Amino acid sequence: MQEPALPATHSAATAGILQRPYLWVTIGACALVFLAAFESLAVTTIMPVVSRELDGASLYALAFAGPLATGVIGMVSAGNWSDRRGPTVPLYASVALFVLGLIIAGTAVSMPMLVAGRLVQGLGGGALTVALYVVVARVYPAVLHPGSSRPSPPRG
Repeated sequence: MQEPALPATHSAATAGILQRPYLWVTIGACALVFLAAFESLAVTTIMPVVSRELDGASLYALAFAGPLATGVIGMVSAGNWSDRRGPTVPLYASVALFVLGLIIAGTAVSMPMLVAGRLVQGLGGGALTVALYVVVARVYPAVLHPGSSRPSPPRG
């Protein structure tokens, strides 16, 4: 992905993440992070009931720890892939994996099936995070990156 060109009336110092060249990237990134966070909160809330309904107490811990482990694999894979080929395809692939995991887990009729779905979700979720980091690094100018020092407005 190439950095969008700023209009002549804007400079990197005055543009913000909600300005025209970055608005849709900002909205998309926030939406993806929100959905992943919402899924995590929802699973944490409902897992005791799901585990009881699927008679899966023995796999309860794996339903939480497994996605964290596969998330690390997703992070490393997406980072390597994004560095070599750009973040677009890894981002789409990670969203597809995450959604596939949601479908598997959401339609699970047994605890092993639920855990399998959660593992796929973790893989996609981890990859999604890193692919978004690469998007931020490549699309937004350095002055808009978190932690960068913005020039002070002129005093007058």
